[in-house]
Amino acid sequence: MAETQEQVDERTRERTRRRFVSERGPFEIRANPEITTPSSRGTPDKARTLQIFEHSALAEKYGEGPVQEKILEMAEALSGGITSTRLFGQDESPNGMRLSHVWFGANFPLFRHSHPGSGDCLYYVIAGEIVMGRRTLRAGSVMFLPNGMPYKFKAGPAGAEVLEFHADRRDPNAPGLRLEEHSLESIQQLIDGGKAHRHEWEVPERIGDTALRQAEVDSGTE
Repeated sequence: MAETQEQVDERTRERTRRRFVSERGPFEIRANPEITTPSSRGTPDKARTLQIFEHSALAEKYGEGPVQEKILEMAEALSGGITSTRLFGQDESPNGMRLSHVWFGANFPLFRHSHPGSGDCLYYVIAGEIVMGRRTLRAGSVMFLPNGMPYKFKAGPAGAEVLEFHADRRDPNAPGLRLEEHSLESIQQLIDGGKAHRHEWEVPERIGDTALRQAEVDSGTE
């Protein structure tokens, strides 16, 4: 029986994969990903949330109980305003590449944090805006974060979409996310900001759709 064109194409791809292989792996395509649905709004899972946020410095300053309470309140206030879609990953390779698409809702206040276990990180803004202090980074902007560097920002009025790129080894003994806020008062400001803007959060249907909302903001039609 004659091969279909699909079978021929697959044989060609397989030959290519076997021929071109680097230390990070073979040729690979992952096409047309759907944006991950963000966590539902409401009371977060306590154990899981506290496990995600490494917060020993704050706990030493204020006590474990008050810090846990604020973290859970923050997680609830910010739920629904951020989602991360894994686009590519080579976790089996010590120097594997990892690429994620991250969406932030309109005026989403991202808490100050670091990723000690994830290696260096490169951000590329593909749509919308992120505001860091007095600097506004629009589509095409790039930000390089050395391993463990604390950072925070706020999404613009149309939200933001970024690509998050890693290309080095993770440290399995270091925390994946460390909360770097300096006080319970600063966490309360995040909580207040989340509550004030959560009605504006609407996940785009396709990667890059935030550019359409940004165009409306820029033209004053929103």
